[in-house]
Amino acid sequence: MTDLTICVPTRNRQRYCIETIRALAQNEGQDFEVVVADNSDDPSVLAEFFANDFHDDRFRLLPPGERVYSMVDNWERTIPETSGRWIVVIGADDYIDPRVTGLLKSFEKLYNGVEAIGWSRMNFNWPDNRTRPTLATIPCAFSVLVGRKKPDQDRLYRWSERDRRPSAGFGIYHGAVKRTLMERIKRKFGNRYFEHPNVDYDNSCKVLAEAKLMVHCQRGFSVLGACASSNSAAAQNRDIRLERTRIFIEETKGNVPPQHPDFPFTISDETSSVCVSVAHTTYWFCKTYGFDLTGFPENFAAAATKECLSSRDKEEYEQKVAAFRRGFAEWEGGKWASAFAPPPFAPGERILNQTSGVIGKVLYIRENTLKVETPGEFYRFGEHAMLPVDLVISGARTFAR
Repeated sequence: MTDLTICVPTRNRQRYCIETIRALAQNEGQDFEVVVADNSDDPSVLAEFFANDFHDDRFRLLPPGERVYSMVDNWERTIPETSGRWIVVIGADDYIDPRVTGLLKSFEKLYNGVEAIGWSRMNFNWPDNRTRPTLATIPCAFSVLVGRKKPDQDRLYRWSERDRRPSAGFGIYHGAVKRTLMERIKRKFGNRYFEHPNVDYDNSCKVLAEAKLMVHCQRGFSVLGACASSNSAAAQNRDIRLERTRIFIEETKGNVPPQHPDFPFTISDETSSVCVSVAHTTYWFCKTYGFDLTGFPENFAAAATKECLSSRDKEEYEQKVAAFRRGFAEWEGGKWASAFAPPPFAPGERILNQTSGVIGKVLYIRENTLKVETPGEFYRFGEHAMLPVDLVISGARTFAR
């Protein structure tokens, strides 16, 4: 059994996936494997790449099935194909440093019984996803934090931070989960590894419910990439967002519905956003499995206000406010409607993605100045601003001279 399996589920992003595979293969370690689950309409691209251009025993390709898998089903089929003691999932347009295996082994020695390990993520937009000013991010901290179940659950289940989306903290997406924990999750929750179509938050909810010990490293070990065909890119264009949402809903038929019937905020109108989609997921999980939702309504109202305030112009702001008001008027007979009280639109408060610099413990970089093209290249660039991997693994807290 190898130490780590990196799962890469993908659909119609073959070009990006090939770049991710090549970047991962540059690491010579033998303590990890990569499982690529192709769900593309054209299976020949990755099949021919593996057959003719790429030969590495650490990598395996799962071809498309006879039907198009929903996202949750494509993720589901990867887990039985893995052999790692730890499992992580990344997107086809992302990157992870395979040397994270050293962190996993180090934490296993230091924290007896650890079952979920998280780390900070870098953010990067591929060149084809820079239709407006964009910023890449590099975390500059490197402390290690032990998760505390109660406050972590407050943040995810009950949105105690009142932000546009809750802090998940731990999970299989850009985080490592022990295989034994994934098997326990399957036994306890629906006899599946993943249930809800919002797959990453589905898993985070379950990890926070079941993990015995969770540890987080503030040093970045992976890159969240966003290409032109990614879901995050759709947030920049209303028409694209709504069309992809329509396809998403259509492809999830037969799975858990992405919208909970008791939560009247649709993911396919002007409230369509990560905020609403994630709220449906956490609401579904808590309702289905009996977790306390005290405080969630008021906290979600505050999150919805922040979602509205993120609007790019007054028209978008007013559309979002009206849609949220409709939802709050219907939810539990309007019981929480008064909690949603957004202020007037203030264009002077918009923050444009045009300024580089350090805010808190994160370095922001204007991407139009970057000379890198892929998340793998950006990770190597970003390492110059982060504590070296060997020092993080060894527990050192200063740069070596």
